[in-house]
Amino acid sequence: MKALGIDIGTTSICVVVYEGENGTLPFIARRKNEFISENFEQDPDAIADKVMEMLSEAEKCGFGGNALSAIGISSQMHGILYVNKEGEAVSPFYTWKDEKGKLLNAEGKSYEAVLQEKTGLLMFSGYGTVTHYFLEQKGQIPQDAYRMINIGDYIAMRLTGRKSPLLDESIAASFGGYIIESENFAWEKLKKAGIETEFYPEISRSGEPFGFYKGIPAGCALGDNQASFYCIMDKPEEQININVGTGSQVVIFDERCIYNEKIDVRPFFKKGKLYVGASVNGGKTYERLASFFEETVYEFTGMKINAFEKMNIIGSQNTRSTLVINPCLYGSRGRMDEYGKIENLTPENFHPSDFIRAYVRGMAEELYQLYMDFPEEIREGRREIVASGNGIRKNRLMAEAVAERFHMKLHFIDIEEEAAAGAAKAALDRYAKLT
Repeated sequence: MKALGIDIGTTSICVVVYEGENGTLPFIARRKNEFISENFEQDPDAIADKVMEMLSEAEKCGFGGNALSAIGISSQMHGILYVNKEGEAVSPFYTWKDEKGKLLNAEGKSYEAVLQEKTGLLMFSGYGTVTHYFLEQKGQIPQDAYRMINIGDYIAMRLTGRKSPLLDESIAASFGGYIIESENFAWEKLKKAGIETEFYPEISRSGEPFGFYKGIPAGCALGDNQASFYCIMDKPEEQININVGTGSQVVIFDERCIYNEKIDVRPFFKKGKLYVGASVNGGKTYERLASFFEETVYEFTGMKINAFEKMNIIGSQNTRSTLVINPCLYGSRGRMDEYGKIENLTPENFHPSDFIRAYVRGMAEELYQLYMDFPEEIREGRREIVASGNGIRKNRLMAEAVAERFHMKLHFIDIEEEAAAGAAKAALDRYAKLT
């Protein structure tokens, strides 16, 4: 049996066909995703149009109609957009990179800090609840807005024609203000903080499909973190997942629910919990270093180069650099003014190879420190790393640095588009019996 998987990433959009028996992807199509403003906003309808283009490609290749048993959707988490009562987008998609929550109110406090103080819940800038709160306070919620949803939910609505949104728990929890134990939002705390809760959509409880696309059952959109983990982990009690995409994450599974103030605990399809240490720095951060080298060459020579592959070669020639770089170009969640820095710069290590090697080590160090924030009892018994995301799959120096810092073996699975494949796999497991 085959299922279609759709992943709406921050940098790219992907459609795959997942073969259930052997876990292969006989069809893959990709499109570039783009921001429409400096505030990290994206165009919902442009994204939907690209998805429809790729679905047409899949059908032309024989993957449509009777060839498919289910459709799964995976989406970048935390972000929101608003739809009207007709299910039409009436705002841009405010992504997880949105920084409105870091802005200061009239009292000199950030909006994310105010919400954390008022609710006692862990929420950061870019989380849907924080973005919603900011827009509410500024009177910027569209007048005809009816519900706030994630971009994956909007794709599901566009595919099925459904006008009323329905959230999977994995997306609902990513908004912020969600309580895993009660499987619902902390309504009283949110209302007490002054949040207009009528914009939150219904959470899926029945396990039924979101709707149908050309007779094929389509599921609610899943968080890309959960979808990817569902695809790649075969021994979750012993493994660590490190995902490096536009941002980066350290993820481990446990059936228990143990909170602390530094990590995010996410629901995982009624099987247990995912403990997540998330960074806003990831593959995009390494791309900035490549852009720096490309810009330098162009400024001096007028030549345009592609620095990425050459950086791997240069960096691999230097394994003993004493240079130390903290490449947190985009700051750290919860610490507004903490950015990157360079230490121990000497005449001996003032070379491109040192900068490249120290850069990836710094990225690995940030991931390791996120992992060390997990409760000790949750970290026990971890023996290997399963890596995912193009930010580490296509950067062998990053993979080496992570394995070295964690003192563990690191390996990849054969499937590249883990989130799209995981969404398809989950949809196949849930809905294949309906076709």
